[in-house]
Order: sequence, then C-alpha cells, then structure tokens
Amino acid sequence: MNQEHHKWLTYWKKNLSDSLNTDIDIDKSEFFEIENFKIENQFIGEIEKVNALIDIEEKKINDKKGIKSKENEEWIHIEYTPVLIAPFKLKPLPEHLVHLKDKKPKFPFWFSAVLDRNGKLSIPEETFPLFQRKYLEPLADEKNEFIFSSVEDVDRATTLGRESYTRYSEYISNIVDVFEKAIHKKLNEYHTEGYETLYNGLILLPQEDINAAEGIIQLYEKILKVKKIPPLLESLITLKNNNQKLPVSVNDHINFNELHLGQMGFDFPISISQRKSLNTLLSTNDKVFAVNGPPGTGKTTLLQSIVATKVVATALEGKKAPIILACSTNNQAVTNIIDSFSRSNTREGELQGRWLPDVDGYATYLPSTLKSEEELKGTNYKKLSGSGIFGKIENQEYLSRAKEYFLEKSKTYFNKPVLTLINTAHSLRNEIILIEEILKKASALWKDYLKSEKEFTSEYLSSSSDRYYKEGILNESVLITDIQNLILIERQIISYFKEEPFFRKIFCFLGFKSALKNRASEVKIILRDSLIVITNDFVFKKAEILHKIDFKISLAKKIVDVIERWKAWKKDNQINGNPPSSEEEYWDFELTKISEKIPANCFYDELDISLRHKAFQLALHYWEARYLIELESSLYESNFDGKGEDPMMMRWQRHAMLTPCFVSTFFMAPKFFSFYKFFKKAEDGKNLYDTPPLLDFIDLLIVDEAGQVSPEVGIATFALAKQAVVVGDVKQIEPVWNITNKIDIGNLKKCQIIKDYNDTIYEKEFDQKGFLSSTGSIMKMAQNASGFKEKELHEKGVLLTEHRRCYDEIINYCNVLAYDGQLVPLRGKATSDLLFDPMYCIHVEGQSTKNNNGSRFNQNEAKEIVEWLTKNRISIEKKYGQIEKAVGIITPFTGQKHLLKNTLKNAGFKVDDLKIGTVHALQGAERAIVLFSMVYGDEDKGTLFFDRDNKPNMLNVAVSRAKDNFIVFANTKILNKNAKTPSGVLANFLQYEITKS
Repeated sequence: MNQEHHKWLTYWKKNLSDSLNTDIDIDKSEFFEIENFKIENQFIGEIEKVNALIDIEEKKINDKKGIKSKENEEWIHIEYTPVLIAPFKLKPLPEHLVHLKDKKPKFPFWFSAVLDRNGKLSIPEETFPLFQRKYLEPLADEKNEFIFSSVEDVDRATTLGRESYTRYSEYISNIVDVFEKAIHKKLNEYHTEGYETLYNGLILLPQEDINAAEGIIQLYEKILKVKKIPPLLESLITLKNNNQKLPVSVNDHINFNELHLGQMGFDFPISISQRKSLNTLLSTNDKVFAVNGPPGTGKTTLLQSIVATKVVATALEGKKAPIILACSTNNQAVTNIIDSFSRSNTREGELQGRWLPDVDGYATYLPSTLKSEEELKGTNYKKLSGSGIFGKIENQEYLSRAKEYFLEKSKTYFNKPVLTLINTAHSLRNEIILIEEILKKASALWKDYLKSEKEFTSEYLSSSSDRYYKEGILNESVLITDIQNLILIERQIISYFKEEPFFRKIFCFLGFKSALKNRASEVKIILRDSLIVITNDFVFKKAEILHKIDFKISLAKKIVDVIERWKAWKKDNQINGNPPSSEEEYWDFELTKISEKIPANCFYDELDISLRHKAFQLALHYWEARYLIELESSLYESNFDGKGEDPMMMRWQRHAMLTPCFVSTFFMAPKFFSFYKFFKKAEDGKNLYDTPPLLDFIDLLIVDEAGQVSPEVGIATFALAKQAVVVGDVKQIEPVWNITNKIDIGNLKKCQIIKDYNDTIYEKEFDQKGFLSSTGSIMKMAQNASGFKEKELHEKGVLLTEHRRCYDEIINYCNVLAYDGQLVPLRGKATSDLLFDPMYCIHVEGQSTKNNNGSRFNQNEAKEIVEWLTKNRISIEKKYGQIEKAVGIITPFTGQKHLLKNTLKNAGFKVDDLKIGTVHALQGAERAIVLFSMVYGDEDKGTLFFDRDNKPNMLNVAVSRAKDNFIVFANTKILNKNAKTPSGVLANFLQYEITKS
C-alpha cells in the first residue's frame, strides 16, 4: 500500500476511535443495579425491575409510532430488549476521593446481551465487549484521572475475531477471555489503586448508536492490511487532482441518449440540470462523481434516475443485478432515502407495481441491531441475523405462491397461456432490448438530421430563411416544393440548350463574349428566384448548370428522407417534441411546460415518462423472474445460509434482484458487507473466525447528505464499492465534528502526515479539500476527487440548479447568500392568497439569558411566538390543516427550544407533532411556515451564532425549509443591513412589523 494512503487511513481510524461516544452517562440512561452480580448467571432475577425496563423500551417504540395508549389495538408489545451490562463498578476509596475532581463511580467495561421478561439473558448480535475510550491510553484528555488499559491492548484482544456461539455460557466465556487479554487481569479479580471494586451489575438500556462505529474501525484495520487499496478509495483520498472537465452540454445530450435507459417515476421527467448531471455520470469512467445539491433542487429524483438506469442496464447485460448501497451519517437522512424509494410507484397498466406478493418499494433498509422488528414494521429491512423481508419470503411456501402469482401476471401481460420463469425473463429482456434499440435509433436519426441541417445551411441555402423551419426543425413540405421547382427548372434548362441556335453554341464554344453574354442573360431569366445562385465565377454551360441543379435536388431529397424518417420514428413512439438545440431553447421548453402545466414537451422529457419508465417496469419484473429462478435453484443447497465469501456474495446478488437499492448508515454498512473466514483453532479445539470485508464488491455507493458526513466516519465504506455518486451541499448542515482541532493536529503529527505543529499545510491544503476530522466532510473530499467543474463555480462537481420548493422571494435570499445567483427559482412569486408576507420580521423587545447549561433563551420571544401562533391558529389551519404539521420552529439554542416546547405545551399545542429545534430538526424536511427565533438581544456581545465564521450554512438551511413564509422573531436592533454577514444579508430581504413589548 502507498505509504501516504496508509498514513491517512491510520489517521482517520485513530480519530474515529478518539471520537467514539462511549462515555455512557448512566444519569441520562434507564438502568437498574444488581448486588453481587455473577457474570456467568443466565437468569438475573429482579423480575419487577426487568419488566419495568422493558416497559420503558416498549413505550419508546410506541411513542415513535405515535401510539400513546396501551388500550390502542395497534399498541406494540415487546417481550425482550437489548441491554448493556457493566459487571462491576469502581467506587473511589474515601482517602482517594479527596484528590479526585470526578468523584462518581466508574464503569469502564460493558458487554451486550438480550434480556427477556423472565429475567433471562441471551446472546446478542454484537458480541464484542465495550471498553470506554476515555479510560484508554493514549488519552484524548490528559486531565483524566483513571486509566483502565491501552488502545493497543484492546486492539490486540480484537484479533480473536468473531465467533459463532450456540450457548450463552460460551459467549460469556469469551467475554471473560477478551477482558483478560485486554486488561491483563482476570475479570473476577480486577482491582486498581484508589478504587474499591464492587461486583454489582448495572443493567442499562443502550442508546441507539452505542458501539456503532466498531464496524467502521474493524474495516479500517482490514484495509490497512491489504497490499493495494481498492481503486475507488484510492481515488477519494488522492490529494492532487487537477482534472476539471466541463459537464455534458445540452448539445451533447443526444450522444448519451441511449445510455439513460430507465426512469423510476412516471409523473414528471428529470430537470435540465438533473439531465446534465446524469448524462455526465453516464459519459465518464470516473470513480468518484460529485453532485452539488442546493435545497429543493431534486437530488432524490436524480438518485432514482441513476438507480433506475443501473437496473435496466444490467438487465440488458443479463448477468447479475446491480448491488447499490445508499449511505448517510444519521437515521433521519437514511429514512428520507427509504421513503423516497418506497413512495415511488409505476404507471398504471399490466406492468404496474410488483409482480410478487408481499413486496413493495425498491429499497431494503439495513438497520442497527437495536432496531426492533416492531419499529421496522412497514419497511423492507434485512438484519444481520437474517431476519426481515428475505427471512420471511425465502422459503418453499412463499416460492410456490410467488411463482404462481408472477406467472399469472406475466400471462396477462404477454397474453400467452403457458409461460415459464425462464421464458418470461427472456421475453421481458427482449422488450428492454427493443426499447434500447428504439433509443439508439432515435439518437442516430437525430444525429443524421443535425448533419443534414448543417449541410442545408452550408450547401443548400446561400442565406438563412425562416420559411424552411416549422416547430423548430426543417419543414420537409417546403423542401418537397423546392424539389418540384428544381425539377421544373432542370427541364427548362435542358429545353433551352436543346433549342439554343447552332451558331450561338459554336460562338460560345469559341469564347465569343457577345454570344456568352446573350446566353448568360437568357439563363439568368430561367434561374431567377431559384435556389441556383449565380456568382461571379458562374459557368454558363449545360453540364455545369445541370450538375448544380442535380446537387440541390439530391441534397433536398436526402434531407427530406432524414426528416421523414425522424418524424416516422416520433409517430411510431408517440413522441411529439424534438431535442433542444441549445440551453436557451431547453429553458424555453421548461418555462413553457411550467406555464402550461404539462408534464413534458420536449424529446428528452417525453422519453423519461414513456419509454424509459416502461424499460424500468420491464427490468423490475425481469429481475423478479431472475430472483425466483435463483431462489428455486439454490433454496435447498447446503450453503444457502452460508456465511463464507461465495455464499455471502451470491446472497447479496440474489437479494439485489428483489430490491435494487440497500440503505444504511455508515456505522452499519461495514457489518453487513463482510463474511466469515476460518481464522484458527482455539485451545479448546473450537474454530475461530475472522470477518474480512467484501472489498470492491458493491457496484455503486450513493452518499446522500454528504456535506454532513465527517471524513473518518464515511471514508472506509468507499473500500467496499467500485464507484460512488456523492450528493450533498457544503453550504447546508455541516458534520457534527467530535474531534477538536488540538486532537486533530496531534493525530496528524502522530501519523507522520505533518512533521511538526508549525507545519501549516493542514490549513492550506488538507482543510480546503475536506480531509480533516475537525473541519472536513465527505462532500468536500468528493469535490476534490471529482473530474468535473462547472464554469463560474468555486466548487468542483456538477450543480443542480432548479429550485421548486420555496416562493421566489424566499429562495432569492439563499441564492444571494450562498449560490452566487446560480439557482433558478421555478415556483414563482408569492401568490395573493398568502396569509403573511413571504419574508417577514416581528420585532420583540428584550434580552437573552443563559441557563445552567450555558444555553441562551429569550422569554419575550418565546411568549411572542406562542401568542402569534394562538392568534393566527384558525387562519393557518383553515389554509393548511393541523397547525403543528404546517409550522416549523427553528432556533439556534437548545435552551430556547426547551422553553418554547414548554410554553407551547402549556398553551395547548401538540408539541410532539411540531418540528421544533435547531436546523437539524428540519433536516431534509419542509414546512409551509417556518418561524425563526433569533434569541439575541442588542446587549449581547460577540458574533451572533448564525454569523460565526461568516458561514451561510445555518441561515441557508433555516430559510430554505420554508415553502410559503419565513417569519423571524427578533430584537431588530441586532440586524444590521450594512453588514456583509448572513444575518446582515437577511435583514435586507425582510418586511418588518413592530409589535408590543
């Protein structure tokens, strides 16, 4: 492996280890304690406490589903829950206590288990124990007063690999063994200076992402051991990349027309910039493809088109289904992807929907091990354990039912009485091949037309004439009339020369000027107002003149033939429009389409909602047939449930036939895309297994909301894929960086990326390219790795520009603030029926205060917001329905969020239904009305939180969530219209109203 790559991968692995939030705060968690806990006991007793704990988890699950009462028949009952167990605690001794700043008991070691209502523990899915990072050397915080072990020793203990357990006692035996190898002491004999070891077990409900990054860290470790890193990962972490090709232009779209094979949606075509992005992707072999997606520009539709095209293209190849993984950094972003692929449906008719029972949507969620099946109800999912959609349907009973259902659907479509799965697959693929041929023919015909039009312009006419054009292309009727006129002139010339006097012919032949002049005068009369232009060097000879006429007739006939073949193709395929010849013409089509409220009016758009959508429907059913064929042939094979490399890859390829996209967080993906490999024999003779990753296996990795993904979290997953499409916006929500600048620079030095702390290359180069764990993102890194750059843009990558969410008055602020005017607002200006001005500010007198946690709040603003909502509730609900679904409230501070929630609750609002909080609360979401509580008063000193570093991110996100109204509540004395800050720019876009104090 390249030494520089090794250094960077080590650096990111180290930063991820340092950033892991393994500091379990028991004060903020639900737990109970058992005195004299025996780790080997499978039954823990304490039945009342056990059930109380499981009841808490049950309520949490029902709360997420919106179910509030146990009397509700939809109430979800659970019988067990995952727990974390600390087998001992360390209590500071009295004489040691006086020297400690942190006087609380310590719980440095935890392991997982599943706890049922009978108090019985069983083997969990995550079997490696948890060592709290803050107690391991090297210390991230040098002031830490307690050291448990070292990262190196814990890493060494992980080399045992993962083992499959059949009995709980085996699992516990391994926990004890790992502890001894990492700590160099027996678990039941552990003691350390200054602390009393109390073997009281703490049984705790874990937070969802506890220990989640373990899979990423293990993936880093595996990558660091390979001789050469996978090509996609290498492309991403290459600092030097000067490629800056221009994206595909409108005139080039026809060259890639047949490569855009599938379209998932059928209601609307993709937009101009989405098509440019898609065709640019299809035109390149670049490993990393970056798409800059400002708010409301339809990145989800683009991703659907990419997936649909992959599904159709692989069906044409007829080999294996594409394995596509869509990843993001948090569950909300992942849920948004799942929803978008679940809502999409196919056109009505015999190809509609799925031809398999009990299967919906085009994506399968790969959830955390802590997600219960009840929580995942209604979602296609696949757990590490194998439970989920495939666990339910991969059996003989379903196969028989599904096969009968599928063949009945195919019989209806093909109108044939007897069909087999193989015949159906073959027939479906043949129809896709036919559509591809139709698309190829269209491209060829239009290229022929463009070539003919060029010949027409350069060789047919001496000057341009609008009369030759109709509906944007050459009019064959005019050319046919020309041909008839030219044939007539041809006859006249033949007749003229036939009847020309004999002696004039002789004199012309001998070059007598008077004879030539007389001939020229007479021929000019015949050719007057014809397409035969008489130039200064015109030769008035019969053969020469007839050659010119014949050339015009032949060229006109050729052009007519090309036009007629083009129009015949359009008629056969029910296409009305033509490909636009320029970006200006494309925009004319787009704006006409919007004003006339029609779905499509140009060639490319019409193909999207007809042939391309049909190709996707056909491919969907083709892969369903292939899935059933594969299931039928492999269901009873010995390695059907095997966990080795080959059966694991075959299983993914089979599952990809059913749902073309898998969706996961970066934390879970490495755990899914790995396999079991024999490691060695243990001392007791049992087999130990390693879990190598499936490197370079996934066909396409899609990263959504990539601007929110910190480098160390996302990078390792790129090793699993062949190509990546990275979509995000560095001007919206940034990552939550868990690494401080000080620790980050220290790790750069430890990994020998910088020589000393004065080496500022990390500021000049690494920071700008997104490589740093304290400032970077996967989006910035993808921009650096991208081979494309738009004109007049600072960032590399292609840009989505059409914005449809907000009224123009709202998105224009974001356009000025963050996008250099590149966004094209398409929703239009605010309509007269709006309840309030689209950008509106209500002045509130008063100052902010800080609570015990140091977070700001403003009583006056909270009171004013509640009064405003109460006053306008009837009119808002009349226009939008339930007010809590129509309004979102954003504030920079959690103190204000809690105050608002309490105040609103007391005023009778359903705060559980209300989106309220920081910009993260409305991440990926939108509301008709967004209220923004600025909190600050004019006496507050320093930079406003939303203006820090003069970054546009916070206000850009806040404003762009509002479809109809963005309403600011603020002490207007803090808004300076002359300031070049985000709030200063905002001040110039707001309409103002002064209210009571």
